[in-house]
Amino acid sequence: MERDSGRQKDILLLLFGVQFTLLILLYPVAWPLLLFPILLTGHVMKSEYSRRLSEHSEQNEVDQIDG
Repeated sequence: MERDSGRQKDILLLLFGVQFTLLILLYPVAWPLLLFPILLTGHVMKSEYSRRLSEHSEQNEVDQIDG
């Protein structure tokens, strides 16, 4: 259940990043702020990778126990 809420949080962060990017594109003076959505996307990708890695290791443990 915690994984689902983590994914929902990550999806909301990505949506915020997209909205922030669109806002920044309207104001060319603020283009250096585009670094924020890039860092946010990197954070979300890292957390999703960690989540999938832990799911995979848990699945391997279950397979070994059932094996």
